[in-house]
Amino acid sequence: MKRVDLQLTGVVKYDGDWKQPNDIIRNVNDSVGKSIIDAGVGKEIEALQDDSDTELQVLRERAKELGVPNAGRLGEAKLKEGIAEKEAELKELQEKAFELGIEDAYEKDAVTLAKEIEAAEKK
Repeated sequence: MKRVDLQLTGVVKYDGDWKQPNDIIRNVNDSVGKSIIDAGVGKEIEALQDDSDTELQVLRERAKELGVPNAGRLGEAKLKEGIAEKEAELKELQEKAFELGIEDAYEKDAVTLAKEIEAAEKK
C-alpha cells in the first residue's frame, strides 16, 4: 500500500487530531491522502528519507567492511557493539603490524593484516 506525505492547506481532522494549514502529516495512507487532496485542503510533498534508516544503513555498511557477522540483520545496538569490537581488533593488528615494520598497516583490513603479521612472525 502506497503512503504519501502531505502539507495541509486547510483545517483537517486526521488521526483524531485537528491539523492546521501548513501542518505536515507524514506516511499517510494513499487513499486518505487522495481524499484530503481532492477536498482541496492538502497537497502532496516529497517524502523525507527517514534519518534512522539512513544511519542504520551507514552502520550496516561499516559493519560489513569490518567483517561483523550478520551485519545486514542486526539492530542498531548490536551493530554498534560489533563495530566497536572489530575496530578494537583492527587497532591491535595495526599496532602489531607497525611494530613488525609492515608497511601501510593503517591502510589494510584485518584479514590482510593478520596474514601479513603471521608471515612476518615466521621469518
